[in-house]
Amino acid sequence: MNTKNYFLAMSFLVCCSVVSVKAQDNVSNIFKSGVKDLNTVANGYLKPLGNGFAAGLGTNWYNTAEVHKVFGFDLTVGASAVITPQSDQTFDITGLTNLKPTVAGTTTAPTFAGKGSGVGLTLTQSTVVNGQTQNLQIVSFATPKGVTKYVPSPSLQFTIGLPVINDLSFRFVPKIKSSDVELSLWGVGIKHDFKRWIPGLKLLPFDAAVIAAYTHFDVKYSIPGSSQVTPDKLVSGGLTTDYAGNGSEYNTQNMHVTAKAFTAGVVVSKKLLFFTPYVGVGITKTDFDIAMAGVYPTLGDPVYVSGNPALSSSYKMKVINVTDPIDITDSQAMMNATIGFRLKILGVLAFHAQYVQQKYPVASVGLGVNLR
Repeated sequence: MNTKNYFLAMSFLVCCSVVSVKAQDNVSNIFKSGVKDLNTVANGYLKPLGNGFAAGLGTNWYNTAEVHKVFGFDLTVGASAVITPQSDQTFDITGLTNLKPTVAGTTTAPTFAGKGSGVGLTLTQSTVVNGQTQNLQIVSFATPKGVTKYVPSPSLQFTIGLPVINDLSFRFVPKIKSSDVELSLWGVGIKHDFKRWIPGLKLLPFDAAVIAAYTHFDVKYSIPGSSQVTPDKLVSGGLTTDYAGNGSEYNTQNMHVTAKAFTAGVVVSKKLLFFTPYVGVGITKTDFDIAMAGVYPTLGDPVYVSGNPALSSSYKMKVINVTDPIDITDSQAMMNATIGFRLKILGVLAFHAQYVQQKYPVASVGLGVNLR
């Protein structure tokens, strides 16, 4: 597998988290929420996913405080698993307008990172028939189910030793396109041995360095026809809609995800033959944006057709097409502490593992070819 295909495969694991519609039709349930409640459900469900992936981009930049000699280098493949905190595994549904929980008293539903099935909701609409206001229970459905609290984040990093700066690291994936996915990633980091500038400290038998790094990830997923949200997926149980089109306007549906992470900190390590333990402290600043772009249908008010005005079967649901309906953004600033080790194998190979304690904890491993 060449480098491009490796990144396409690994990054698509992440994309699958965001575009889970490909594996499950639950995303259609978000659009059953109606215009008023659409973004409440979408934000609550997807926001922890964006925060988790962005947190992963800000880690696994180092595996020792030791810097390379001039023109020394390493090439390291890494994989991280971000752990969503318990507080972000559910979201509040008490602020919904037209949606009511099927089970009275239910106040939360699982996010993407939560556990179990979604929470049952009933879409209630008020309509006037023959001068009387009818509160109709139009359709019942469940919020999307929880998928996993672990968010993957791969990396491929090249580092070279330079004068003064010491270590300059790069992460780069040129724009890659497949039939449905277009993605790119780039990042740059520096590590500097500050101990050498402090009299007395430079004589102590350990390595110490400061590090700063920035990563930018961008992916666009064109939703294929089988997974597109269409009016027929918004109703069930014999209920129909007033939509009379051919569905071609929904071919524009796509998801666009941008994630950024900046991290800075101090790392200290001690080389013990082939084994190097290290600890670090710092801060990570993350930003992400998840946009569902294109034209999507949502449920509007019921349209009376015939029959008993008190029964939902007497109505068709009005379909309201909305353009670029969802844009979820968030940012986090997290203090962190890192503990890890690096193990040299067969001279030029090095394996490392680390754990970062922060609001969104991250466990990482990596394997690299080193010439220090």
